[in-house]
This record gives sequence, C-alpha cells and structure tokens, in this order.
Amino acid sequence: MSGPHESIALHPQSCTSCMLCVRECPDWCITVEAHSAPDPDAPQYSNARRPAMKNVLDSFEIDFSHCMWCGICIDVCPFDALHWSAQPLVASTERDGLIYPVERLIENLPLAKRPDGSAAPQIDEPPSGRRKK
Repeated sequence: MSGPHESIALHPQSCTSCMLCVRECPDWCITVEAHSAPDPDAPQYSNARRPAMKNVLDSFEIDFSHCMWCGICIDVCPFDALHWSAQPLVASTERDGLIYPVERLIENLPLAKRPDGSAAPQIDEPPSGRRKK
C-alpha cells in the first residue's frame, strides 16, 4: 500500500498495452491508447499467412483527481510496468494539472520501487521480461 504522498510511475518499455490496469481500476482513472504493428522480433515461419503483431503504446494517462491510490493497477500489471514512486505529486488548483500523461509518469521512475522493495527499471533500461507471480 502506498504512503500518503506517493505517486505511480510507468516504465513504458515494459507496458504491453494489455489494458488490465484500465479494466481493474475501480475509479476508471487510467486511459491507455495503443495500436497494433508487426512484431520484428517474432520468429518468422515459412507457412505464416500474416505477420506476428504486437501492441504499441501510444499514450498512457492517470487522472490523479480520481485516483484513490489503491495500488490495484500496480498489483495486476503482469509485466512490471507500473510502480510506486516516492516522487510527490505537484499540487494543482485545476483538474488538468492532475492528469499525468506518460511523460510525467516517466519522471517518477527515479524514485520508484517494486512492491518487493527493489528498484524499478529506469527509463533507459530495457523491460525486465519478468512476469509477476
């Protein structure tokens, strides 16, 4: 569970746009947009009728004016893309100031921790590839 001033950080390279965080959020404060594209890393098969596809993250936003910091999004993320961060949220008198797009969520990564207390991957690191149990 988060502390009173923690926020949420995103490691975008680990996000597969699976939408589990969006579906499980009880406040519906997460918005994810993605598109499908051919996966250049997928194995090529001679009998394949179409190329292997993967989701590509276009945008990820959390509306902290609705978020209740329950941590469900972090718990359900199967690819370790969301983390708790000790980076405080910047106070705002306007609702738009509490909507954090991916660029602002990335800024929270340097102080982010996984639920087990280990450091979250930094923006220049590749995805961990680990699935949570």
